[in-house]
Amino acid sequence: MMECKQLVTLLSEFIDGQLPAHLCQEIQAHIADCAPCVAFVNTLRKTIQMCQELPHHPLPDEMKNHLKEVLQNEWSNWKPHAS
Repeated sequence: MMECKQLVTLLSEFIDGQLPAHLCQEIQAHIADCAPCVAFVNTLRKTIQMCQELPHHPLPDEMKNHLKEVLQNEWSNWKPHAS
């Protein structure tokens, strides 16, 4: 059975409809039994939607670098829910 960390690595492609059917079925089976991943999927979908609705303005380099650093730290400290 798919684990949370595997799901996270495939999630963008899943949401974009770019995965083969068997992987989509594995993800959907995992999500059916994993509340933290459901919350993560829903949060990502909402974030994508909100970002698509924002006006497009380039980030200043300083902010871009800070954001990248914060996201990298969050990713390295993230502990997936084992199921």
